[in-house]
Amino acid sequence: MKTSIKKGIKIALITLGALLIVLIGLGIWISGGNKGAAAKSLPVVHGGPAYRIYEAIDSVSPLKLMHFVGQPQEINVSSSIVYGNTEAVVFAAQANKAAASRLADEIEKLGRKLTYIYLGHAHLDHGQGASILKQRFPEAKCIAAPKVAAIQNVRMEADDAMAIDRYGDNAAVPSVPFEAFDHDKIMLEGREIQLWHDYYGDVGIGHEDEPHTVAYIPDLKALLPNDICYYGGHMMTGGGTPHSLAEQRKQIKKWMQMDLEVVIPGHVPRGWTPHMTAEEVLKHSLQYLEAYETALRNSSSSDELIASMLKKYPKLEHKSALFLSARMHFGETHRLLFNPRLEKVMSWLPDATVKWLDKKMWESKKESMNL
Repeated sequence: MKTSIKKGIKIALITLGALLIVLIGLGIWISGGNKGAAAKSLPVVHGGPAYRIYEAIDSVSPLKLMHFVGQPQEINVSSSIVYGNTEAVVFAAQANKAAASRLADEIEKLGRKLTYIYLGHAHLDHGQGASILKQRFPEAKCIAAPKVAAIQNVRMEADDAMAIDRYGDNAAVPSVPFEAFDHDKIMLEGREIQLWHDYYGDVGIGHEDEPHTVAYIPDLKALLPNDICYYGGHMMTGGGTPHSLAEQRKQIKKWMQMDLEVVIPGHVPRGWTPHMTAEEVLKHSLQYLEAYETALRNSSSSDELIASMLKKYPKLEHKSALFLSARMHFGETHRLLFNPRLEKVMSWLPDATVKWLDKKMWESKKESMNL
């Protein structure tokens, strides 16, 4: 009897060990299937980083704005350098070392003192490069609205891990924290940059009312709306709700009634910048959101939604934003990793199990990244 029990235990241990080995091997195999690995190479820089400098409409004002655009591999993030005769402020610090270093070069060429690095919303592609800017301009302060600063500080560890996975040695890590700046304006050489807080925009894995700060520069009639507006590319809408997306559209319609000379979108492919006007940026953003919501209502799967939007907008860039958004709206958390091997394994499981795992992964990620 004892021999039989020992034999049973031995078989169970061997089986458990074999299962563990299979699971470890499967995990290694899955981890090697991430399609994002190619992004770790340094980008090839095509042309100069700034495509346009805007000057103040008021001849008395010294303010100018330089629009800096990242490379396609850097998700074409927009940075705005607002400067006068002696000082400068930069909005959005870029996504990685290479982009932030080129941005720093442009600031250095201006010969102005960089006073502030401003973060309009707590996403790593707009804030990660602050660590590079701080190395180059140690006296500059990294600031954000209190709610934005609080969220960014919570996400720093997770953002650094994500940046390393996405950019490898090109990741701008470790992140630097942004200080809470509880004011509704920045003064630059006696001129006013207004800060409008708590706007709705791209939230990703956040809460629908994750705050965005919009900057408005009266002297240039310039609006810096962060990821509330895009141009020439698919917009990130994942994580948005019917209410938040409606609020986002309402904001854009309000701006359309303003006398604006400049609107700097959060992302814009470099090839689209020569055609960019304030009116076109706002119109593109509003029409895209309306089309996406219509397609979402009429689609039964993320793949159907993606196909519908690609058919309507065959020339838009940043297709990854569309894929992410669609998969978020259909709760496919495991597909946000763009890992075909993981998707293959999940396809072997019952639908109910996949939905349960997706929900648990989403809840865990959301809890760890938000206040």
